[in-house]
Amino acid sequence: MFITSGSILGMACGLLLLAGCATANSSDRPLVGPSVTKAASGKASEQLWVLGSGWHTGLILSRAELGQPLTALLQRTPEAKFFVFGWGDRRYYMADNPSVFMGIAALFPSQSTVLVQACQSPPIACLPEGTRLRILAVSGGGMAKLDDYLVHSFRMDARGQPQPLGPGPFSHSEFFASGLSYDAFYTCNTWTAEALHVSGLPVSYSGVIFADQLWSQLK
Repeated sequence: MFITSGSILGMACGLLLLAGCATANSSDRPLVGPSVTKAASGKASEQLWVLGSGWHTGLILSRAELGQPLTALLQRTPEAKFFVFGWGDRRYYMADNPSVFMGIAALFPSQSTVLVQACQSPPIACLPEGTRLRILAVSGGGMAKLDDYLVHSFRMDARGQPQPLGPGPFSHSEFFASGLSYDAFYTCNTWTAEALHVSGLPVSYSGVIFADQLWSQLK
């Protein structure tokens, strides 16, 4: 089997996009409204949104559905109705113009960050055009477990508060330190899939690296 320079370049580009869970816009039509899945318990008491943007996936929760640990974290934007959570490699995710070397470095265990975007309007109006959205119903107990999972994704300071790292790329968004380790086998898509699994939804995060591996489970 011969490996051409073109195939090497293609694999490198794929790895670099994967490395930082780049948030390039997806050309897919947004999926809103009818894309609702029942909670694993059969009681659809609360909802969360899953977003897909290019190689990146993340979560959206409404303020009303945030548990107490998370509301304490996000008091800096009391007017927000929804919060978008994304996770990724710290250097690559936070860079204005991420380099090839940052992408390669992200394939190995490295520091991570949580991006939180506060939205005053529904997610479909707050996110870039073309973002895929899926609404999932979760039981109250599952949402509490999801809250704990999200809180665990932040690195707290001595006062028990999240450590801000800098402004995010979107309006009303901010990066926070995370204590989790990012690498080529634990990406933003693994993180999102694990969050859904923890909440009690029938989603597996084992082996999930790319966005489509998660998205195929939501169909």
